[in-house]
Order: sequence, then C-alpha cells, then structure tokens
Amino acid sequence: MVNSYFEHHDYGGSLEYYIFELANYSCLVLLISIFYKLKYISINSFIVWSGIFFLPFVFNYFLFSPLLFPDQFQYAAELMSLKANGVSIPNIAAQYPDIERGVISKFLDQSPITFTVSLMGLAPIPNYMTVTSLAFANKFFLFFSFLVLKNFFKNENILLVFFLIPSFLLYTSISLRETLIILLGIFFLLNMLRDNYFIALLLMIPLFVVKIQLFAFFTLYFIGRLIFRAHKNLTAMIVYSVTIFLMTLIFEELILQVVNYYRIGFAAENMDLGDGVYGYYAFSIYGDAESLTIESIFELIFLAIIGLPKILLMPLPNSWTNIFYPIQFLESVALVTLYSFIAIKNKMLRNQEFIFLTFVLVLSLMLYSLLAFNEGTFVRYRFSLFLPFVFAIYYLSTLHQASPLKNKIY
Repeated sequence: MVNSYFEHHDYGGSLEYYIFELANYSCLVLLISIFYKLKYISINSFIVWSGIFFLPFVFNYFLFSPLLFPDQFQYAAELMSLKANGVSIPNIAAQYPDIERGVISKFLDQSPITFTVSLMGLAPIPNYMTVTSLAFANKFFLFFSFLVLKNFFKNENILLVFFLIPSFLLYTSISLRETLIILLGIFFLLNMLRDNYFIALLLMIPLFVVKIQLFAFFTLYFIGRLIFRAHKNLTAMIVYSVTIFLMTLIFEELILQVVNYYRIGFAAENMDLGDGVYGYYAFSIYGDAESLTIESIFELIFLAIIGLPKILLMPLPNSWTNIFYPIQFLESVALVTLYSFIAIKNKMLRNQEFIFLTFVLVLSLMLYSLLAFNEGTFVRYRFSLFLPFVFAIYYLSTLHQASPLKNKIY
C-alpha cells in the first residue's frame, strides 16, 4: 500500500491529489472492464459505471469544497490512522477507550466512524491518501452490490436507473458512511421479502453500530413480520399496531427520555449565533431545552404526525440556502411520486406486504421528524431510510406481477 510511505494530510486539489485519486479511479475502471469482457455486465452498465466511478472528482474540490460535508476529514483521518498505526485518532479513541471486554461487546462498542472505515477500507484500491479516497472505496462496494442486486432485479437497465438517483450519486461519491447504511438497508429489506430472516438479522448487527436509528426502525419491521405476521393480513397488522401503542404507554417515561435526549442534542448541534458561537456552547447559553421537551406520548404522536409532510419533502423552499436545496426538494417530490407510481402501476395498493412496508416507512419518517432541526443533515438521513424502501417495493412489484393474488386484502 502507498499508505506505508506517506503521511496523511490535506492535499486539497493539488497535483498529488489527482495523482493519488486517478490511480484509484483507474483501478475501478480496470475492474469493470474485466466484468464487461467476461460478459457479466452490458455495454450500458460499463459506460454508466465508468461515469459513476468518476464522480468523486466532480464533487470534492470541483462542485464544492469538501468542507460542505466536514465529517469527511474525520473519516479520512481515522482510516489513515488505523492503516498506519492501528489505533484511532485521539478524539475518537477518547470516546471509545480500549478497555477489556468480550469480542461481541468490543465489536458493538466501536465508533460508527471506526467501524465504517475499517470495513470500507478493505476495498483493494491503490491508496487512501486524501479526503476523497474513501469515496472510491464506496464506489467499489457499490459496484459489487450492483452485481448482487442483478440476481434480485432481472432488468439490468432498470436497476442502473436506481443507481443514477442524484442523491445516491452524491452520497456515494463522498467519504461518509451513507453508502454502507443504504446498502445494508437495501439488502436487509430484500432478504426480509425473501423470508431470509437469518441473513436479515446478520445485516442488522452492523446497522446497530453505524446507524442505531435505522436499526430501531428495521427492528419494528423484523418483529412485525416474523412474530406478528403483519405482512399477511390487515388484522395481524392492526394487532401489531395496538401492541406498539400499548408498549409506548407502558414504557412512556423511557421513550420520552430517549427521544428528548436526541431531540435536544440535534437542536443544540444546529444552533449557530455567528461570531464563532455555535453548537452545544451556544445552546448552553441561549438554548431553551424546556420548550423542546415532549411531555407525553400523545404529544409525541401529535408532533410526529404534523412533522411527517416536512420530513418527507424537505428541504422546503423557505429554507433554501444553497444550490443543492432546490434540487433535493425536487428529488424528494420525485421519490415520493416514484414510490406511489410503482405501487399504483402494479396494482399493489391492496397488497398487504406493500401496506405493511409503507406502514413501517411512514412510522419511521414520523419518528425522524421529531429530531429534524438541521435540514441538511436530515435530508441525508431521510434519503438513507427512504431509498431502501424504494428498492424494496420495486422488488415487491416484480413478485406481485408473478403472483398478484398473494397477500391481497379482500
């Protein structure tokens, strides 16, 4: 590895930056050339993936500064530290001390950043020298996920279209964990729809580490489908819904404590008073935690319901502050339209599997809406949740076409 001979620092958009990353890009193009020659992908796929692999060059240092997504630098620094020294960078190491514990707890107690870069850093690309290198590792795993998904979706060209969704192109072209989260979500839902519960359960383990919110949402789906059989008929789903409601009443204090903790935390992170006064420090002086605190489950339900349209369509026009927000708003509308179009076109509105999937998606979005104080952050969070469900209902539509009477409500 080149990493053995260089220290990691910010190469910016320098000549060294392009030399390092052109080596990574060339490696990926060679990879798809082999698969094309073996006739495992079509010429359309070869052309499209050649372009997709190039996109990390287009975003960081060209369309925008990587500081637009500043966490990229932390991911890059952590990966380099692990590869060069085998230890985390100081601020992560301080949060997750290397204490004596069992193998399972040591795995589960990792920082989401450490876990993500440890996994994505396994991609066999030439180097990880810049803030963009991990984006090329993301592309490596994205391509192999495409190859696996070809076994689920027989039409390769339609599958390609899903990989060209603008936010999917963006988030897989920067050095963040969204690629891992989205891919885990897609494969979890597809395996659930295939009744591969053991594989789905295994996929939930890394989700617990990298995105505990999605782990919680998918746990609701896992329990509802496996234990309550809520995907089989409407009565079972109603029983499951009533059970969830009763459990929220029983554990009201604990649920409110957790929701308020994250709610106030996200609000504090988003506070910016200018002149370098922002985040938790600003909130400790000027924040009003009491006004943000939810006092009852019924208040939580009410706020979640009225917050659903906002989380579904954000960023709304009144909050547009950069060129990406109008594009992301239009994409939000397009994704909701696509979701509805797939269901209506394939006459799935009375399919109980579709109804239960949509129920879990809506419930998850409602819970997210309680925390959505930073639109830029939650546009990304919302997309990481929504896209796997788009893949899932499209796959479900192919099953529905083959067996249209399965799980139908009469």
